[in-house]
Parts: sequence; C-alpha cells; structure tokens
Amino acid sequence: MIPTRPRRRSLLRALPLALGGAALAPALAACTDASVRLDAESNAIPTIDLSGIEERQDLAELVPAAIRERGELVNGAALNYAPGEFVGSDGQAVGYDMDVLAAIGKVLGLTTRTESAVFAQIIPSIGSKYDVGISSFTINPERLEQVSMVSYFAAGMSYAVKSGNPYGITPPDLCGTRVAHQVGTYMDDVVVERDAECRDGGGKGIVDQPYVGNADAATAVAGGKADVLIGDSPVVAYAVDRSRGTLEQVGEIEDAALNGIVVAKDQPDLAEAIRGAVQHLIDSGTLREILAAWGNETGMIETSEVDPQQ
Repeated sequence: MIPTRPRRRSLLRALPLALGGAALAPALAACTDASVRLDAESNAIPTIDLSGIEERQDLAELVPAAIRERGELVNGAALNYAPGEFVGSDGQAVGYDMDVLAAIGKVLGLTTRTESAVFAQIIPSIGSKYDVGISSFTINPERLEQVSMVSYFAAGMSYAVKSGNPYGITPPDLCGTRVAHQVGTYMDDVVVERDAECRDGGGKGIVDQPYVGNADAATAVAGGKADVLIGDSPVVAYAVDRSRGTLEQVGEIEDAALNGIVVAKDQPDLAEAIRGAVQHLIDSGTLREILAAWGNETGMIETSEVDPQQ
C-alpha cells in the first residue's frame, strides 16, 4: 500500500509498485463482485469477470439525465500507457483503468466506451467530447482548477536501466545522463528540475530524451540509446517485466500521490455518482481484486473523494 504525501511537482500520470508503509484499504472480502482468470491466448492479460456487480440505484439516480438516457459513459484515454490503459492484441482498450471504468459502469447501470485520445487533449475535452477521463491522471492543484477529480488509486515514480547498470546510475542523481521518458507527463517536469539542480551544483546537465510512448523510451534504454528510464512505478515495472532481462529497476520509488478520474466541474452529481461507485468497489473488495490481477494491489486507497487536497 502506498501512503500519499504532499507533492512539490504536478504532472505525474500513473500508478505504483510496492512502496511499503501503512495499509490504506480494507481487507479483501471473502466473496467479491469480480473473479479473475488469466487468458493465455491474450498474452496473459487478466480477464476480469464483472458479471456479479449489481447496479446501485441510489448512485445511478445521480447520473445526469443525458447520460442516463444514452445509457453509456464515454471515456477519453491515451492508450499507450501499459498496464493502465493500452491496446490489446484484439485491438480493444485494456488495462486496469479500463477494468475499473467497466466496474464503475456496472454500479451506475451504464455501459462504458473508451475513445483513444492524445493525453494532453483529454482534460480540455471533458464535458463535451468525453463524460470522464480515466487515464492515469495524478491529482494536482493545476488540474483541479480546470476539472473535478475522483480519487481511486495511489502512485509513485521509479527508474530502470539496462541490466547490469553499466553506467553506474544511482537515482535520484541523474547528472550527466541521457534520460528517457514519455512526453506530456510529470516526467517532463522531473527532467527540467533535476537538470537545473545538476547545473546549479556545478555538475553536468541532463540530456532529455522524450518519447511519444513509454515502450519507446524503455526500448531506447534497453538498446543503449538512453541511460535511464523514468516513469510511474507500475509502468516502469511493467516495462522491466517484459524486457526479457534487458532492463532492471534501480533506486527507490519516489513521490506517492493520488490518481483521479476526471469529471467536468459543472457536473458535481456525476462526480458524486462516480465517487460513490468507486467507494462501493473499495468496500466490496472488487477494486482490490482488479488491481491485484494487474499486479498493482499496493495502489489501493481506503476512501474515494471528490477533489481531495494533497
């Protein structure tokens, strides 16, 4: 479980590996709303059975009439951020965020649909093109000025290098290194800050190597084109796991923070409906089961809130 704490920085996108610390969620109930199996034919992507989740009428009634009449909750997500949200072998959106979204839909009596989007364009489109945005958004003051956010997860940041750590990298010291990361995320800010710290201290600056997707950034490190990969801890762990031994994690996981589901500020009832649905999934054990299936149970939180202050 990941204890969250105030953050100096702002734009982290996703979620955590094991950080230790106090437990943040109730124990898994003996009987939950979801059951999990591994589908060997889809590269061991977890298949979550949500058929046992029943609609909560009190929460469904909070959903705006236009969405209830449509019967569908439309989500915008950048599908290049495994294991949170990415495109599976069948061309469909998969990941723990997609499973969480589907579970929320079941609680609210709605089907769900995810449209692929550029990450930076999701928030400006909330309330018009998309009803919600569940795409590993970290909750921060800048975003809360634009939208409401419903907490559902906690996340951190970590590092990976080529196996054997041939350049002797010891995070958080990145001075003089070539740093690969996904563009448009909190990592942009991390590189700028660390580079300034290096130069102010009389050391060598950082060579910034941004990539459109985390997979490309990881490939650059594994192939020796970059020295270190930085990213959200479960994303880095996922890259290491699938690197066939070419990458390894180094250093500690840093800066835990809450992730949130984005909702338009002028739809407080929808935000409350989603908050209630997330809390129901927490209390029933379903959210824990979903996250555990994706290896991210440690990101569990105890209480979902609308616009939590960190």
